[in-house]
Amino acid sequence: MDASLERARIRVRLVGWATAAVLAGGTVHAQDRDTRVAELDRRLSEAQTQAQELQQTIAALAAELRALKEPPAANLAAPAVASQDEASPYREQILRPDLGGDERGHELVALPELFVQSRFQAFPLDGTSVEDAPTNFLLTRMETRWAGRLSPKVGLGFELQYHPAPFGSAFEIVNDAFVEYYPSERVSVRVGQFIKPFGFDIQQSSAERESPERGIFAGYFFPGQRDRGVMLTAGLTDGVQLFLAAFNGNRFFADSNRRINYNARLRKVFDRLPLAAGVSAQIGQQLLPDGVTGSDDENLVGADVQWVWRRLGVRAEFVTGSRPSTLLDLEPEFAPAFRPGAQSSGGTVFSSLRLTSTDQIYGRFDQFNGDPVYDYDVRAFNVGYLRRVGAHSRIGIDYQFKNRVTANDDSLNSRLQVSWNVEK
Repeated sequence: MDASLERARIRVRLVGWATAAVLAGGTVHAQDRDTRVAELDRRLSEAQTQAQELQQTIAALAAELRALKEPPAANLAAPAVASQDEASPYREQILRPDLGGDERGHELVALPELFVQSRFQAFPLDGTSVEDAPTNFLLTRMETRWAGRLSPKVGLGFELQYHPAPFGSAFEIVNDAFVEYYPSERVSVRVGQFIKPFGFDIQQSSAERESPERGIFAGYFFPGQRDRGVMLTAGLTDGVQLFLAAFNGNRFFADSNRRINYNARLRKVFDRLPLAAGVSAQIGQQLLPDGVTGSDDENLVGADVQWVWRRLGVRAEFVTGSRPSTLLDLEPEFAPAFRPGAQSSGGTVFSSLRLTSTDQIYGRFDQFNGDPVYDYDVRAFNVGYLRRVGAHSRIGIDYQFKNRVTANDDSLNSRLQVSWNVEK
C-alpha cells in the first residue's frame, strides 16, 4: 500500500514538472520572438547579398571554363600576357558569340536596363551645317529597356529611346517591341519590331560598340537598324546560328509597297581559334520615285569576320548590293543620287589592342562607295582610346580623318568625339 502511494506521489511530481517545463518553454518562446524575428531579418539580408555575389561568381567561373577549353599558348615559357579571367571578357567583346540571341536566358524583371550616352563633339568638317555636324555637348542616347523570359516558352523585349523626340522624330521613340516563343532549346521565334539579322555592325549594341557610331554603310543600307516582321533563330550545332526573317521592308515603318523583304544570316564561332565568321543576305524590293521605271531591287549580301589573339582583336565586314532609294523618314524621302539598278558597297576594318583590363586603344578604317545622296565615295579613319570606369561606365576619345561629308543616319561629320557611356 505504501509502495502504491509512493508511486502515485512520484507520478504527480513528474506531471507537475512536465507542466512547468511546457509553461516555461512557452514563456521563453514569447520573450525571444522579437529577437528571433530581428535575427532572421538580418540573415535574410545577408543571404540576398550572398546570392548576388554568387551570381557574379558563376559568371566568372563560366568565362574561365570557356577560356580553359581553348588550346594553350604555343610557347609555355613565355610570360602570360593576361590571366584567363582578364582575357575572357575581352574575347567576348570582340567575338560576341551571343550576337542576335533571344531573351530566354534572362528572367524579365520590373527594374529596366538604362543606357545614357553623353558626348562632346568639335572640329566639324568643311562644308557642314549645325544640322549635319552637331558640335559641343550632346546627349546622343537615352534609352530604357525591359527584356527577358516570361515563362519557359514565352519572352518579350521592349525598348524606348528619348533622344529622337527633341528632333521631331517621335516615330523613332519605340526602338524594340517584340514577343518570343521558344518551341525547343535550340529554336526561337520572334515577332514585332527589332534589329535585322544582318552582319556584325548592325546587331552590335551602341552600349558595347567601341567607335562612336556604326560604319557608314549601316546608315544608308539599314537606317535605324530595325524593321517589323518575324524571325526564326536556330542553333544548328555548337557555335552555329541560323537566322531567317521576313520584314515589311522600307525601313521599320508600316509597309507601303505591299511586298515582303527576306533576310538570312549564318554565323559560326570557332572557339579554339578563337574566330567567328558570318554571311548575310537580303532579298526584297524598294520604292521608286514617281515617274521612274527600272529595277526596284533591294538585294544585299555581306560577310563579316571577328578574331582575337591575347591582347589583339580584329573585325572586318563588307556589304554590297542595290543602292537605297529612300532615306530614314516617316514619309519616303528619295535619295538624290538614286538610280534604278545602281549599286553601293561599304565595309569596315576594326582593330583593338587591350593595354590593361580597363584600357584599350583602337583604329578603324571605314569606306562607302556609291553614296546615294552625293554620288561619291567616302573614306574615314578613326583612332581612339577607351577606359572603363567601374563595372557600368566607359569613357571614349575618338579622332576621325574623313575625306567627305556624309548624310542620312551618319551624323558624325566632326573630327573629335568624346563620349561617356553609362549602362545599368
